[in-house]
Amino acid sequence: MAEQSTSSNINITDAVLNQSPVIKDAENVTINYMQPPSTSSSDEDEWNSMRKLMKLCISYLEIEGKLRIQGVSAKEKIPVVHPIIHEITYYDKDTVPVDERYNPKGPNELFKNKIKREVCFQDLLDQKGKFISIVASAGSGKTVLSLRLAKAFSLLKRLCIHLKLMDANYEEPLTLRQLLLDNMFPGHSEEFYTACFSWMQKNAEKIVLILDGLDQAQYSLEKISPKINYNACVPVKDLVFNLCRKHFFPNSLLIITSRPHAVLYLPEPARPQVTYALSDLSLKDTKELFLTFADEDLWRKINTTSSQILSMCRNPLMLQMIISSNIDPSEDIGDASTPTRLFATVMKNLTQSGHIHNTEGLDELVKRLRVLAFDATKEGKVVLTAKQLRSACVDPATIHDIVVQLHTHGLSVNSCLFEGNTKFFFCHQTFQEHLTASYVVYGMPLEQFQDFVETSLFQDHWTVVRRFVCGLLFDLESKAVSGDLQMKKEILKKHLIQQLAIISEKYMKTHQPYGLDDEALRHKLFDLYACVGEGKDSSIATKAAEHFPTTIQLPHPMNSNLVPGFCFVMKHVTKQLDVLSLSFCNLDANSFHEIASVIKEMKPGQIGKMDINGNYLQPSNIDDVIGLLRVVRDRLRMWECFIDDDGRKREANQGDAREITFDYKMLVMWSCFYGDGRIWRVANLDERNQLQSALNNIQTKLKVLVELGITLRSQK
Repeated sequence: MAEQSTSSNINITDAVLNQSPVIKDAENVTINYMQPPSTSSSDEDEWNSMRKLMKLCISYLEIEGKLRIQGVSAKEKIPVVHPIIHEITYYDKDTVPVDERYNPKGPNELFKNKIKREVCFQDLLDQKGKFISIVASAGSGKTVLSLRLAKAFSLLKRLCIHLKLMDANYEEPLTLRQLLLDNMFPGHSEEFYTACFSWMQKNAEKIVLILDGLDQAQYSLEKISPKINYNACVPVKDLVFNLCRKHFFPNSLLIITSRPHAVLYLPEPARPQVTYALSDLSLKDTKELFLTFADEDLWRKINTTSSQILSMCRNPLMLQMIISSNIDPSEDIGDASTPTRLFATVMKNLTQSGHIHNTEGLDELVKRLRVLAFDATKEGKVVLTAKQLRSACVDPATIHDIVVQLHTHGLSVNSCLFEGNTKFFFCHQTFQEHLTASYVVYGMPLEQFQDFVETSLFQDHWTVVRRFVCGLLFDLESKAVSGDLQMKKEILKKHLIQQLAIISEKYMKTHQPYGLDDEALRHKLFDLYACVGEGKDSSIATKAAEHFPTTIQLPHPMNSNLVPGFCFVMKHVTKQLDVLSLSFCNLDANSFHEIASVIKEMKPGQIGKMDINGNYLQPSNIDDVIGLLRVVRDRLRMWECFIDDDGRKREANQGDAREITFDYKMLVMWSCFYGDGRIWRVANLDERNQLQSALNNIQTKLKVLVELGITLRSQK
């Protein structure tokens, strides 16, 4: 968009603004920085102009849509996929961390306790006359969603103007008409702009205004601006604030997209009436978008060798990075099969890529970003100021709008490391965490490293960073490691094994089979297993296996990122286990297959009792269940562990309400009506016959509980 003003606006100088009254009560004062009123237009002129404007809006959306996918379309058609959308309670107490404070659980946890309901794209289209906001972290698809909304509204014959606030950082004062029409669609006559603006004032209920990227604006809306009229010539922030207040076009639909913090700071009179939070793509949409850029073979490869990476693919930005890194991983990195290896490959690709504004090369810049990332993570920040960047010897102009050409696949990604103009953010929190870990490993002095490991690294605040540190230091077996790196590796190994022993012992003391245990300890233990898995060091896994609890319950739910580490440790477990419970862990078909593949290689009868009920298994997983029969000695409980053949849970119906007695009551009702009122299913007749046949082929006293009151046993 051209940043230009009409000649009438150029004559409005700061002297005009200086003539305005002193504002004591900005709520109630209307300021008239009036330009001469335009000549009135007829209804016919207005309608003809509006039809032309609608066509211009659609043309703009078509151009913007193409820019969003530049260089990435290996196929003719880009699939229409949407992130999962939730309506949230945004302005209640403790709603979000100040300035999006660093959260080691990740951005998708930000609104976990604030969700009112899940909504669909159509729900957003049905909104009328409100001010709504759409908030999400970087790379989640805010701009793409806003462009699709704009196009859909246009098809519904509503005038939809989509304005990127990053492109509207005008320094000179201007009018609302100039902001929305003259500068958005330059080169037309005064009569055209006058007719369109007149129609808009008369037909506000037919207007949709989408202001994309409030966090990209160079101004702040934290202070209340005075009320102004339609012809006032003022700074952009006053125009935007009055739009939020619904002083302009009160019956229109106004949509603002932003990172969460910028909307959170809006003063109460200018806050949105409804807030939607974008989460990740669904697995189905993830695969559809993945196959736009790559082929089915790569999807199968990642799914088989490193399924935890797929959960990261649900962020569209990360999906592109992951595809590039797996298509042609750096020679000194090898297979990008763990998050640590993946990000090492991504960073390697970035330093070899084409970019703008940076003449010294990204390699040198990354070294400085490591220090910046560590300091920010230590202080609990993800939003940084230009002053903080300069203090780390990083020129804000150098990193603004970095355009990375990922050299192997033609994927072009804007702002790979940072986004923003006045406030800066790593485009994905995991970049900050990986850079933080890289500083700890490669930049932190040895003496400081030892103190950091002893006092800080095993605190919850450093959970994800700790995994990357373990991955970077332990996954070095094939490389020549000497000096400080070798000493750091030994220090970390010693303290990790100590932590595994301490947490395992505490867990065993508090855990009671089928009772409540210390959930925090359980999560801590599995986070440590994830560290072991990142490093792929068998000697550490063997030590972890020595301390493996004989009775253990997986976390509820079991994050797919924790599965590989758990499996890596389980491969080294040689002791007898009394109980292994996977109940209500929400394991999908892939995660269960990964776990079952390890268990079936264990010794016959090595596990006493095992529970797998309350998971999302598919019919193909029956072979995995059969593989467990030889290893489990006494009892396998598996009622209601499947979902329907099409991969969806089916709705609960009246027939699912059954009479349940004694201690099963609460547990079974939980499984029947878990979450949104949907249920799992028990093994069907064909699956039971397969289980019975498998039981008959082995010598076992195992009881398989497939449904309440129905137990399968070997008929030998």
